[in-house]
Amino acid sequence: MASQANQVEALRTYTKFARLRYDNGYTSHIEVLDAERSLLDAELNYTQTRGSVFTAMVDVYKATGGGWVTEADKLTSTASEKRP
Repeated sequence: MASQANQVEALRTYTKFARLRYDNGYTSHIEVLDAERSLLDAELNYTQTRGSVFTAMVDVYKATGGGWVTEADKLTSTASEKRP
């Protein structure tokens, strides 16, 4: 993820400079479009990777018994409500 984040930042810089070059008449608009397309692809990949990491973290949490305290609280509160 760190390398993808670095790539996104580098492409943001590249896009900024491509826009600056276009605004000053040094290059065609196609360079700006190419830079923006590359940035979008990198951002999408980074976002998908982050989503996968978060999903994996939730799966690990579930696999290690995450949430059992809530279930235990429900069981104990239900049992105490039934007692006279």
